[in-house]
Amino acid sequence: METTTVESPPARHQLERGAMGVGSIVFLVVATAAPLSAMATAMPVAVALGNGVGAPGAYLVVALVLALFAVGYAAMSRQLTNPGAFFAYVAAGLGPRLGMAAGFVALLAYNMLVLYVVGLVGFFAHQTFASELSVDIPWEIFSFGLLAFALVVGILGIELNARVLGTLLIAETALLLVLAVATLVTEGPGAYPLQSVSPDEIFSGAVGIGFTFVFISFIGFEATAIFGEEAKEPRRTVPRATMIAIAFIGIVYLLSSWSIIAASGGADAQAAALADPGTFVFAAAGSVLGGWAVHLMNWLLLTSLIAVLMAIHNMATRYIFAFGREGVLPRRLGETHPRRRTPYVAACAQAGFVAVVVAIYALAGAEPYLDLGNQTAGVGALGVIGLMAVTSIAVVAFFWRRPDRSLWRHVVAPGLAALGLLTACCLIVDNYSLLTGSTSSVVNALPWLLVVAAAIGFVVGWKRPPRAPLDVFAEDAEEPATAPPAAAAR
Repeated sequence: METTTVESPPARHQLERGAMGVGSIVFLVVATAAPLSAMATAMPVAVALGNGVGAPGAYLVVALVLALFAVGYAAMSRQLTNPGAFFAYVAAGLGPRLGMAAGFVALLAYNMLVLYVVGLVGFFAHQTFASELSVDIPWEIFSFGLLAFALVVGILGIELNARVLGTLLIAETALLLVLAVATLVTEGPGAYPLQSVSPDEIFSGAVGIGFTFVFISFIGFEATAIFGEEAKEPRRTVPRATMIAIAFIGIVYLLSSWSIIAASGGADAQAAALADPGTFVFAAAGSVLGGWAVHLMNWLLLTSLIAVLMAIHNMATRYIFAFGREGVLPRRLGETHPRRRTPYVAACAQAGFVAVVVAIYALAGAEPYLDLGNQTAGVGALGVIGLMAVTSIAVVAFFWRRPDRSLWRHVVAPGLAALGLLTACCLIVDNYSLLTGSTSSVVNALPWLLVVAAAIGFVVGWKRPPRAPLDVFAEDAEEPATAPPAAAAR
């Protein structure tokens, strides 16, 4: 197979090399998954309306599917280093046109997720300050302020982001672990229903609804490769960070959800979740730890969402940056800060876009959670999970042409992951109205935007001259990267 050594980008288009180790990348991506936010928002719905006390087992099943995805994803990250990971990987495996289609879907999906989180953080900040401090501040003020905070920290440097996110992540994870230990001590092992890990229970009830919300809880872990260009020894760091992240998230979700169910009546927990999913986790914490834990959880849920906003803003920014550097978007967006080597132009553009949308919703009197959040979350989640499925197929195609392919790492694992992820996409589409909480046909038709984005990307890829993208380059001069098929005769 032909390989091409692609030149590194000019200095003004380079991100800071060697800024992040394994720990920093893990902090960034796990903070995006946000264990406390997932447990407080998605998990109660999975229990109440989905597979009931089988939800912990569903977290285990999804973690295994994503671990299969991570096998091929990590293998691909050893070949290509690119802040627009989905775009580069799909281009390398399935060709530049489908790669460009994937890139446009990623642009849309991650920007939708930023809109979702900025609405969510504004809503919960307003609620927390009102309930804990009796201070009434409009949600949009919090959204604008915290978006500006995420922008500034992002421009100051990715390592600073990782330190801030690491601190917030440790705090929220510590509370979940304290809750788990307290439940085990106060309720005893018998409170943990064995049905939670029984296949009969895991795949019972409204299994589609349950798995929809469980899959959404993991969104973010796939971003390890996005930060490869800024990593130390990315061909080793990114694969390790990917595996550590999925293992950590899966274990925390399994233990936390099982403990919350144990603290909420065990086998009868579904009734408690159905009665009030919004307070399900808080009630569990209060019952085993006391009122102080509820107050602390309110604040940590807010800081958890701030961490999500910081992380997801960085991810969306890097896709804009990658496409600016490639020339798909204005090249100015592909420039980095002359001193800090951060994608400051793309970051400002991304934050500016979000601020305009928030202003429109605020002026229209819309609700940040029910309107802004619900109208964007499903599109973003479906887009990312769909991209993971297509990337798994691209991994198989990429390595199939190579004589050094491994049957397990390059064919079986990504193939099984593709099946699982495509199933997840079908579940999300089938339960989309429940995910949005809306009966509006317009809102529930928003996933078609992903198809439109893919079509536009495909046309752009079709019209672009066949050449190797500027931002897919060899990490080591003596180890040429395999250029996407854009550079190869096909």
